[in-house]
Amino acid sequence: MNGQEILTQSIQQNIFKVRKEEDTFLFTLSDLHIGMGNLDYIKQIVKFIEELDNALLVIGGDLIDNPTRTSKGSVIECYATPQEQIQLAVQTLKPIKDKIVAIIDSGNHEDRTMKDSYISITQIIATMLEVPDKYVKDFAIGYVDIGKNCYIYGNIHKHRKSIDYYSYMNVDILVQEHTHELNYQEKPVMFHNKYTKDTSIRTNYIINNGSMMSFPSYAKRAGYKMQPIGTYVVELLSKERRIIVWRDTDLYMALQNGYKK
Repeated sequence: MNGQEILTQSIQQNIFKVRKEEDTFLFTLSDLHIGMGNLDYIKQIVKFIEELDNALLVIGGDLIDNPTRTSKGSVIECYATPQEQIQLAVQTLKPIKDKIVAIIDSGNHEDRTMKDSYISITQIIATMLEVPDKYVKDFAIGYVDIGKNCYIYGNIHKHRKSIDYYSYMNVDILVQEHTHELNYQEKPVMFHNKYTKDTSIRTNYIINNGSMMSFPSYAKRAGYKMQPIGTYVVELLSKERRIIVWRDTDLYMALQNGYKK
């Protein structure tokens, strides 16, 4: 019996791979909550991604709001029913479907339907977007080859807040969703090169991604704190090994002012 081999086999379905030769902007769109999330903001960021030639996209959890009879949210507050939210998600994301490298079935809002009826809303959306091969279940590990560099990307939706809880994933970039907090940490780590017998310092990034939610009534009544709207974008360089973390609005303004021109 080989425990490591058993564990290795169990995560194969969570892995995606992609290669680009030039510097690349990797977007993670999570917690869009289409149906309750601000549709104008969502459409603006989709347009931004569409116009960027060197953009890649990971679709995270809570793509739609998906209220049910027993959930915290209210269909009365939504501008679309759950069925309409699926159609709206497909319609909104279709212009950038070719940039999608993974669509992750991890959101607790989509999971409401899975628990009740064993139907995966995320897989339906991936199929309707004609990217069924990009479907990843539960969480994701991505091997993102940019030029001569390989960056390891991790994504998990409903996560524990304990410090270093996910250090076992051993990734360069860990995107944590669900809490809508919109902040990130830099963590210096030792990198041991077993071929050159040398040790160097690298920086890992732990990103708490934001959302497209405003401040719905159920959140106010429950005493949840207001969270900023937006998402992070990770710029991955091709020649030197370097990661740059941007707020979506900051990157947009930088590009408008001539960055990378």
